[in-house]
Order: sequence, then structure tokens, then C-alpha cells
Amino acid sequence: MLGITGLFITLFAQPNRPAFREHYKEATRLYKLKEPTIETDSIALALFLKIAIHNLESTSSIAVDCFIKAGNIHQSYQRFSQANELYYKAIYINNKNVKSVVANYEAYLYLGSSFYFTNRIDSAQFFFEAASDIVVTNQNKKQLPEQDRLYNSLGAIYYESANYLQAKNYFTKALESSSSANDNYEELYTGAQSNIANCLMKLNQYDSALYIFKSLAPNEQQKNIVRQNKAHSYFELGMYDSALTIYQSLPLQNSFSSLLVLTDMGRIYMNRKQWQQAEIIFDSAIARHKNISKELKNKEEALAYFYRSMLAEEQGFLDEAITWNNEALQEVHLNFTWKNNDDLPQNVSQTVSPITLFRILHTKSLLLFKKYNQSKQKSYLAASLAACRKAIETANFIKLNFDNDEAKLFFNDNYQKSYNEAINIAYTATVTNDKYAEDYFYILENYKGSVLHQNLKNVQLKSTVQLPDSIKRREKEIKQLLALYTTRINQNTVEKEAQALQKKLLSLQVELSRLQKKYDQDGTYNLYKNQQSTNKLTLNNVQSQLDGNTALVNYYASDNHIYSLVITKNKLRLEKIITDSAFWQSYKTFTNEVYNYEEGKRYEGAIASARLYEYLIAPVIETAGACDNWVIIPDGFLYYLPFEALMKNAETKNYLLLSKTISYHYSFALLLEKSTHHTGGENKGTVAFAPYILSDKNIKASNLPELPLSGEELKEISTNIYTGSKASKQAFMKKAMQYPVIHLATHASAGSYNSSNWIQFYPSDSIDLNNKLSVHEIYNLDLHQAELVILSACETGGGENAAGEGLLSLSRAFMYAGADGIVSTLWKTEDKVTAFLMQRMHYYLKQKISPKKALQIAKKDLLNDKTIGAQYKTPNYWANFIYAGKLKSKPKESQLWWWGVGFFLIAIASFIVYRKRKKASSIM
Repeated sequence: MLGITGLFITLFAQPNRPAFREHYKEATRLYKLKEPTIETDSIALALFLKIAIHNLESTSSIAVDCFIKAGNIHQSYQRFSQANELYYKAIYINNKNVKSVVANYEAYLYLGSSFYFTNRIDSAQFFFEAASDIVVTNQNKKQLPEQDRLYNSLGAIYYESANYLQAKNYFTKALESSSSANDNYEELYTGAQSNIANCLMKLNQYDSALYIFKSLAPNEQQKNIVRQNKAHSYFELGMYDSALTIYQSLPLQNSFSSLLVLTDMGRIYMNRKQWQQAEIIFDSAIARHKNISKELKNKEEALAYFYRSMLAEEQGFLDEAITWNNEALQEVHLNFTWKNNDDLPQNVSQTVSPITLFRILHTKSLLLFKKYNQSKQKSYLAASLAACRKAIETANFIKLNFDNDEAKLFFNDNYQKSYNEAINIAYTATVTNDKYAEDYFYILENYKGSVLHQNLKNVQLKSTVQLPDSIKRREKEIKQLLALYTTRINQNTVEKEAQALQKKLLSLQVELSRLQKKYDQDGTYNLYKNQQSTNKLTLNNVQSQLDGNTALVNYYASDNHIYSLVITKNKLRLEKIITDSAFWQSYKTFTNEVYNYEEGKRYEGAIASARLYEYLIAPVIETAGACDNWVIIPDGFLYYLPFEALMKNAETKNYLLLSKTISYHYSFALLLEKSTHHTGGENKGTVAFAPYILSDKNIKASNLPELPLSGEELKEISTNIYTGSKASKQAFMKKAMQYPVIHLATHASAGSYNSSNWIQFYPSDSIDLNNKLSVHEIYNLDLHQAELVILSACETGGGENAAGEGLLSLSRAFMYAGADGIVSTLWKTEDKVTAFLMQRMHYYLKQKISPKKALQIAKKDLLNDKTIGAQYKTPNYWANFIYAGKLKSKPKESQLWWWGVGFFLIAIASFIVYRKRKKASSIM
């Protein structure tokens, strides 16, 4: 067989131009062979290169095509640098002479593929995105070739970035882009379905994944890969015998897929405590990796080291486990070489797999912490905490590059245990030395409320990006349509219609992902977005913004403990509270009493309330007791707890409400975020909506009762009150964005994040979508004019509990939309009590009293009012109303002076300006 160099010499010695057409025809035939050989590919490669070079001037389109096909041949033999050089030549010639959309699309697609296989994920994503942009601009024309491959490749990118929800969308899109008329459709179908099932496994939906794998009928080439994936499903479900039976029957070829088989088999033996067998398997996997990948770093080899580390730990060889873990860390990071046990990589973005890097770093912190507990050497504790911080930094990097909330929320939920362990390490370190309190604070702030904070910052940042208005309008339209289709799917019981809506929803999610990349291409946006990857707020920053009368109480709920961090202007205290059976009994009793009240039934929650006070309030009194203003940042199940209803003594009814002004928030960063509401608008007052004030035929048809006392809530409001049919959803959408205070006195429902969270307006017709404002729609509102939103409906502060983010409630949605503060309810309201509290609150708001203080005084008025029966004065009637909002500190005297100077300078500048103007691949 002639070598490639020999072919170059022979062919270029015969520059017979009329023969080029025959050469091109022959090269294309060889290129398309179903079973090419090294010899046929070598001949095709030489022909393509000869034709390309001799057609650079005359017929450049042929040169472009030949360079691309020659690049593909190089890529099929893993000669990636040679392939890339040819793709770049094709792009250069095409942009200069040909201007072919298809040629650029193909070159970008194959460049992306080449970079992906060499673990240069950033470059791969750039070119895949460039190819996808061409698809979007070309969508009304003829379909471009291999779009299924493009979407499959983008799915693989998102999969490696741990965004499994979006990866699943792209794999589904790949399936939709393939035609059943294609010769290789069955292969494409099997590959896409297999990839979708892999995403489901990562989303912990193992049964659904296994169902897909069992339903597939792969060809001979794909059979073993599908069987391997099926075995992995069995493994994740804990069905080790079934998994091992399949694994042992698979041929162990010298490929990456066989390495996955080995690592899973090793893990099975490890779980069965068959140490020697597991060790042999893992060592075999590592040896095979080195043989296949050579010097190329890859995730699978890193995982083989990682599981070898876990095995050593299981056997009690802690030092060996740390060594293996460092080897894993070195393999997964592109620019890291370890020398000492506490060495860590610098830039977390320089990795072949961010999610694998996160797992390895977190496990390293646990190993070092275990070493500290054994040796009591503080150097190990410091090293463990440093690894914790680096793991959290990696988690931030991962979440920041997700393009949807669901993926971020899933990440927090899936890795909640990791955050629990990190908090425990930071707490232990802080107990030994106060200087580590900053590390505890860092971990806390980069978990709690981080998704909401990132989104709010992202909205602000996007408003400054200089992109065409058409892109910004389309983004808004897509978000509105996503809200619409999501609501319709949740209400649709017809399977065929639901499937059609799901298809539309998927296309919109993918399109929104594409639009996000437009922002990512903006240099300013990217710079500031990356600066958000780590929350830079410090304890000193927080304390400097507090007055002497304010205490911040942050709770973190772990498996068997609650950690309380109390911050005042001059004090700081961190405590660990043990949640024993007595705590849980008290919590269950108290919440049951306040949430499930019945008219005429005696309140029996006083003793449980006092016990909870001892658990949760007594530990913070020493630090926070001198402060009257408390901001509580709950966590987990504590979001359901009205802290102001807790009392020190069950007999005296001395509720915390009577001595402390209580408000709530999700994190320190959100609490201290500067107000974003616009000042100087025409409307300064309150706008209120009470659609169910009187019954009529439409109210009756809605099957929701009238709320005659909702009008009493609004007695202190003089204008801008919309009642009955005037309180429509359309009126709200038109007026709400114009006022600093919004009051909604109506029905509401608190369901899960994706289903039945809504606020009811006047039922103008029988179509729910026209009369109910869903949580998805609220997220898309612009309420940066709103200083306060009052939701005096039922359960507006309740909802599904999301790890790190609190309750996914209507209240949180309004905060996401830009409102500074929210008054909401944790459980169903009683009409008379609601009317009294809201009327009194508005009375105090008119006197320029802050919302949290106004709500507190209104509740105290209720308790002191002798005209109100004693049965309405227990916490189950009044404690459901809570306020969550930003901390607004008064400017210092010096700040006021500078503000005046600033205003004077602005006035002078404006005058000067006025004067001048007058003058002038798949993961399967």
C-alpha cells in the first residue's frame, strides 16, 4: 500500500486539469464507502487535497468542499490538528470567495466535533453554537445536513456541563431533526433515545431510563453500547446481579466504552466489599486508560482514579485514598500537577468535566477532614476547608453556565448532601478558630438564595447589553410563551394535545438557550457574568451595613442539626442546634396547630411553641437580644415556621412578635442588594385589586367563593382600587408596573413550582389562562417600580421547598420580578382577621412606617383590640402574614452631605450640556 506522502508525490506530478472531475468523482465514491479501509481513505484524502489546491482560484467552491472532506478523513483517524487546519482553510476560502452557508455550517460542525474529542470543550461549544446560529437564520429554507448530529453534539456539551435537563432537550431535538427516510435512521433513533435515557439517569429517573433501554432494538454495532447502558441502569437501581450479568458478557475491547464497564464492575465489587476483586478491576481500568488516551486527559480516567480512591478509603487506607484522589484531580484538570496533599488547581474552568471536578474536590475535602478527625492536626482541617471552598467555586461555575432555573435548582437538590458536609467542615473549623467564620459565610452564601440572586443580577446585566432590540423582544416573547405552554400542559388532560404542547415547549427551550448564547458573545456581559461566579460579600461588608438595632439570624438545616449564624453590627455567633425527636415532635405539633385551624376548635400549640423557642431562639438571644429589628433567613423546613409566633413561656403568651420586628429573606446578598425600583415615576401611591368583592354569575361560575370583606382591606386606600369586573388580569398587567405599592386581595393557590401556583383575577370568561396569573408569568413581569407587593390571598408565601432556595412561592416569583418587599401568607387566611390586619397596615404605611414595622404593629393592634374575640388572637389566625424584603439602612450624615454635593454638580453639568446644545457527539 502506498503511504500518504507517496500519493502526494505521484498525483501532483500529473497536473492534468481535465482529470480533476474524474478525480473528484472517485474521491467522493471512496469517501462514501460504507466500509472504508485505511487504503481507500488514504487515496481519497490525497485526491481531495490535490483537487482543492488546484481549484483555489478557478472554482473555489470545489476547493472548500474538498478541504472539508479531507478534514473529516483526518478526524476519523484522530489526526485532529491536521483536520482543524483544513477546516480553517475551508472557512477562510468560503468567506473570501464563495459565501456558501452550507459550507460554513459544515466546517463549524466538524470543527466543533474535533475540539470535543480532544477535550477542548470551550472551543467545541463555540463552533457548535456557530453552526446552530446558521440553522436558526436558515430555518425557513431547506434543512441543512446533519442537523441531528449538531443537536446531538450540543446535547453532549450540555451533558458534560451537568445541565441534564437542557441536554435532554437537545437530544430530543436531534431525534426530531432526523428523517425516517434516511438510511441510518434506526441507528440515529437508537443513539438519540439512548442519550435521552442517559440524561434521565443523571436526573435520577432510573426506571424511566431502563424502560427506554429495554424498548430499543439496536443494530449489531450499537448492541453492546445499549446493553452497557442498560446494565448501568441496573447498577444505579442497586440491582447488582443483573448489572454484573450483562457486564461480564460484554466484550472488553480497547475502547472508552469498555473502561466504563470496568469502573462499574469495580464499584459493584466495592459495594459488596470484595476489595481484592475491585482493586484488580480498577487497576485494569487505569492501565487500559493510559494505553488508549496516552497523554490526553479525560474524564473517564479521572473517574477510575476517583473510584480507586474510594476503594482505598473503604479499606481504611486514608493516605492512599488521598493520593488516588490527587491523581484524579490531576487527570480532570488541564493545568494542574500535584506535589503535596493539600495542592489545589487555580482556575476551575480549565477542566475536561466541571461536574467531575466538583465531585473530586468535594471528596478530597472529606478525606482531609477524616484525616483531621483521626490526627487532630489543624493543618488537615485548614486543607479540608480550602478544598471545600474550591468545590463551592466549581459549583458556582457550573450553575452560572446553566441557561435555565430548573437545572440550577436540580443541581442544588442533587448535591444538597455535599453542601451539608461542607457546612459541617466550616463549622468545625470556626469552632477551632474564629477566622474561619468567613469560610462558613462563603459556603452559606453561595448555596442559600444563590439561584435567585444570580437571576436578579443577570436581569440587571442584560439590560445594559448592546444587543439588537429584536433579540431582547424575542427573548421576552419566548419566556411569555414558555409560561403559557407550561400552564396549558399542566391543565391539559388530553394526551395528544399535551404531547403537541410539550413539543412546542421543547423548541422554545432550545431557542431560548440559543438566544442566551447571543448574550454570552457580548464581551461586557461575559466579563461581568463571570464575576458573579463567586459571591464576594464578606462578613465585614454585612456588619458595616447594619445599624446598632438590627440582628441577622441565618439558619442552615442539615440532616440532624440546625446551624444558626447571628450577625449584629459588633457581634458574631455561630451555634449548632441538635434536632432530636423532641424537636421534631414540637415542630410537628406547632405547625399542625397553626396550619390546620378550625372555627371553634381550641388552639393547642402553646407548649410546642415554647419548646421551639428554646431550640431556635434561646441560642441567639445572647447575641441578638439587644436588637429590636430581626431579619431571619430560614432554611428548608424552617421556611414554613412563623418565628414571631414562638414564645418564651407557654402561659404568658409573650410572643416574639411583641418584642421584635421580624422580617425574612433568602440570603444575606439578597437582603443587602441595593433597591432597583425606579424613582420619579408619575404614580406614587398604591394600586389594589379585589375581584371577588361581590358575587355575580361569573363569580359563581368560577366555583370560587366571593370575598366580601376584601373591600374592607382597602379602606385606607383612597384611589386606584379595581374591584369586581374591573379587577381583571388585563387591568393588572397594564397597571401593576406603574405603582410602588401593589395590593392583591383575592384567591390564590400554592402548588408545586411547575403546576398550580396562581393568583385569581376576575373570571371574565371560562378560560383559566385569561383570569389566572401563574407563577411562570410573574417571573416574566418587570416590577422594578414596586417597593412593596401585598398578597393577602391564601398561601401566597407557601410552595414547594427547593434546596437552598426556600419555598418556590408566589412571593418569591414577585421578588424575582423586581419587587423590593413582599407581604404574603403561609396558610389560608380568615376574612375578618385579614381585613383588620390589612386595613391597619395601610394606615401605618401612610404614616411612612416601614412595611415590616407596619405589619408588626397591625398584629399587635389585633391582639390588643378588645372588640375582637379571643378566638381570633391565637397565632393560627394572624401569624400566617409575613414580610420578606430588603434591608434599607438610613444614609449617614456624611453620605447625605455628599449626596447634596452630587446633586449640585449634576445640576451644573446639566446646565452646561443645555448651553452647548443650544449652540450646536454524542454521549452514548
